[in-house]
Amino acid sequence: MIDAINLYKSYGAQQVLADASFRCNPNERLALVGPNGAGKTTLLRLLAGQESPDSGTLALPRGLQVGYLPQEIDVSSPLPLRAFVEDVAADVRRVEEEMRDAEVRLAAGDTHPDLLDRYGHLRTRFEHLDGYTLGARAERILAGLGFRAGDFDRPLAEFSGGWRMRAALGRILLREPDLVLLDEPTNHLDIDSLEWLEDYLREARGCYLMVSHDAAFLDRVVDGVLALEGGEVVRAKGNYTRYCEQRALRHAQAQAAYDNFQRKRNVEQQFVDRFRSKATKARQVQSRVRRMEKEQAPPPPPSQGPVLGLNLPQPARSGRTVLTLEGVELGYGGQPVHRNLQLRLERGDKAVFIGPNGAGKSTLLKALAGLLAPTAGRVEMGHNVTLSYFAQHQLEQLDPRRSVLEEMARVPGLSSELQMRSILGSFLFSGDAVDKPVAVLSGGEKSRLVLARLLAAPGNLLLLDEPTNHLDLQACEVLKQALARYQGTVCLITHDRDLINRVATRVLYLDGQGVTEYLGNYDDYVARRAAEQASAQAAHPASGGDTDGGGRREQRRREAERRQLLQRETAPLRRRVESLEAEVAVAEEQFTAVEAQLAAPDTYQDPRRATALARERAALEARVGELSVAWEAAATELEERERWLRQGWQAGDGAGG
Repeated sequence: MIDAINLYKSYGAQQVLADASFRCNPNERLALVGPNGAGKTTLLRLLAGQESPDSGTLALPRGLQVGYLPQEIDVSSPLPLRAFVEDVAADVRRVEEEMRDAEVRLAAGDTHPDLLDRYGHLRTRFEHLDGYTLGARAERILAGLGFRAGDFDRPLAEFSGGWRMRAALGRILLREPDLVLLDEPTNHLDIDSLEWLEDYLREARGCYLMVSHDAAFLDRVVDGVLALEGGEVVRAKGNYTRYCEQRALRHAQAQAAYDNFQRKRNVEQQFVDRFRSKATKARQVQSRVRRMEKEQAPPPPPSQGPVLGLNLPQPARSGRTVLTLEGVELGYGGQPVHRNLQLRLERGDKAVFIGPNGAGKSTLLKALAGLLAPTAGRVEMGHNVTLSYFAQHQLEQLDPRRSVLEEMARVPGLSSELQMRSILGSFLFSGDAVDKPVAVLSGGEKSRLVLARLLAAPGNLLLLDEPTNHLDLQACEVLKQALARYQGTVCLITHDRDLINRVATRVLYLDGQGVTEYLGNYDDYVARRAAEQASAQAAHPASGGDTDGGGRREQRRREAERRQLLQRETAPLRRRVESLEAEVAVAEEQFTAVEAQLAAPDTYQDPRRATALARERAALEARVGELSVAWEAAATELEERERWLRQGWQAGDGAGG
């Protein structure tokens, strides 16, 4: 569908893309990954038509519809929420208006044959455009993104920036363009909406290219990766974790080939240096010199970027009880957000607050930070507790006139520039980047700088509100490792499930009605919730007294039956896809291993072995190609089978079945 060939793009003296080539096919789910500054957003803007490459070819089909959601956008409209989302369907709205006009004329007694023919044509066109399901689809998408039914007719201008970004995402999903470009779509979502989006994207039509710092999201959604490495694009099959494994394997093989060549070269050079002046060895020396001149060194292993690490200074020891909430009520302007909160954190606890947006997670964190006084009850800090608080609004406290290094120098206790540069390097500020003024930093760079300042001298109680937003995958990994090693107490708001799994000792679920505590990490929380729901269903069998509602219970039963049927009906195809995928992986590894042997100089000392390896390489290359074609065909067949089954169910639901 999309072919990019030898793309180059520079901004002044900075070259962002160099000889980048790749292809995107219909209905693929692709992750676009690379460190900050690698050119991810630039590439999305090129595909969206907002910029042009300096050279190279970007071939897009004529009439290709593109939907682009940037990281930050000023979403404004005088329309209500539902109308704003549905406004993308201009053709549907135009046909609907003409249809309504014809209905008015028919109701008034106009039975002219031309009008009847026109009305029939309009109805057919409206059905073809899915006009009758447009409103239902819009409501389903809005509900999935966390909007309540009462929000649908509210003016868009009444919503906060994060909710308007959700509306912009919903508008793109409803439109279903051929190519969807999403730059950090999860930044403004809570966990419930994030999981809904994952399910939606796995089933949606069109090609999706996504940038995200959420490794778990990418692993659950994508079937391929486009990685920006040194300005070029490297393509990998599978999810993000598999790409990381393949990248590590490529690096290890290239390093082994490079080291082997250097060892061989050193042995040859030592022989030449030792016997250069001996006449009896002149022939051997000249032979080795000629061989060294002919041998071509393998390229050095591809750079994996800086290996970052952040060791947080371990804080002063607090008392055993770090904080206590008793009967706390929190709210704004007389409107309570929380009532009768009870909470106790002890030294070393790492508590994560999750729940839908609007449930009061940030409000609770502000109260713990002492920025919001409770209207009832008490918040009590324990002995020798020192606070460090990170919130998005703190980006505004940076002085735009200072450099990155000067902002770092404002942190008490940092004694040397070397120490400051080391900490900044952990958050991807290295070299001349530390001299950049704050005024020119992007939102992600400012977020990293605030985190670097906060974690350079942390208190023994860290309060962090969505710290991974605007970080790239590499910076997220640094933060996760640092928090996992940190020996103080942490209260954290995040929708990054990998972060929760690696750090949390307690998960606190807020739903606007109170706080429910689950010991362990996110996987433990999910298991406990599933067990609770199963117990509740067992305690309340199908009856009119079930508070969950018979309709919803029946819907869940029907959905479970359909999942089982889908699994049964597609099991042979799914096994075929998985088998071919495994065969492709094995063949690719064998191909890479043979290529590494062919790159070794000593291979060519045995002509028969070199010839055999060359033949094996050609056979493996053909094998990889054949298996890849078979895999793509099987995957397409599986996708079509699943879609056919789901369309049949939707048709049955629409008919009341």
